[in-house]
Amino acid sequence: MDNISSGTNKSSDTVTSIGRDLSKDTHEAIDRTADKAQPTADRLASSAHAAVDRIADKVQPTADKLASAAHSATDKVATTASKLSDTLSDKGQKIGAAAKQYAEQGRGYVRSSPAISVLVAMAAGYGLSKLLSSRK
Repeated sequence: MDNISSGTNKSSDTVTSIGRDLSKDTHEAIDRTADKAQPTADRLASSAHAAVDRIADKVQPTADKLASAAHSATDKVATTASKLSDTLSDKGQKIGAAAKQYAEQGRGYVRSSPAISVLVAMAAGYGLSKLLSSRK
C-alpha cells in the first residue's frame, strides 16, 4: 500500500507542479501580450487622430466654399427680390395714376353728355345680362 500511496503522492505532486507551471506560463503569456498590445493601441490611436485631422483639413475648405456659395445665392435672391419689389411698386403707382386719370375723364364725359352716358350704360347692362344669362 505504501507503494500505492507513494505513487499517488508523486502523481499529485506532478499534477500540482504542472498546474503551477501552466498558471505561471499563462500569466507570463498574458503579460507579454499586454506589453505588446499597449504600443499597438498607441499606434492605432495616433493613426486615427492623424486620419481625423487630415479629413478635417479637407472638409473645412469645402464647408467654407459651401457657406460662401449659400451667402452669395442669398444675396442674389435678396437683390433680385428687392428689384422686383421696386418694379412692382412703380407699376402699381402708374396703374393707380392711370385709373385715376380715366375716372376723371369719365366723369367729365358724363357731365358734358349725360343722355349718351345713360344710353351707353343701358346698352352695357343689357349686353352683360345676355352674356351672363346665356350659360346653360
